[in-house]
Amino acid sequence: MKLHHLLLAGAASLALVQVGRACIEELDLPQMVAKTDTAVRGTITDVRTVRFVPPGDDRLIYTLITVEGTDLYTGQPRTLEAAFLGGTYQGDSMMVTSMPAPDEYRLGNDVVMFSAPVEGWGPEVDRCVYASMGGIFRVIDGRNGAVVLGKGEGFAVQNNVLIETLRSAIAQEVRLK
Repeated sequence: MKLHHLLLAGAASLALVQVGRACIEELDLPQMVAKTDTAVRGTITDVRTVRFVPPGDDRLIYTLITVEGTDLYTGQPRTLEAAFLGGTYQGDSMMVTSMPAPDEYRLGNDVVMFSAPVEGWGPEVDRCVYASMGGIFRVIDGRNGAVVLGKGEGFAVQNNVLIETLRSAIAQEVRLK
């Protein structure tokens, strides 16, 4: 009987680990480029939230970020609006552990944001900030130029890197794609 409980507890633990892995995906830069169709470096010009209630489900709140700048995949000017799950809509909050920290998506921030099309997120959302907190990176001015702030192992930008170095690395990955 005790062995049965131990096996059941072990199976439950394994299931929880598998669910946790599905929620947060570790991606290096080549993997991020392979899974997205754009990365825009620019200024956040708008942040808004929307609420969506799928039929037969609970409400979902999305935060939409607009970045105006340059598409790092094509080199062309681009305005990109993309969403992540979580935020506050008319006093109703939905917090999600994988959402970016509020200081990462403040109006006026200089960022690099990776994005891909998404379906089923409601009528106002057709693109996502890919990998949520792992898809937006702050850019700051450094001694040698603009620096993209890395987030550590498991993120597309692991270490702080000059924007020009990141742009070159992305260009190489796009060519391989």
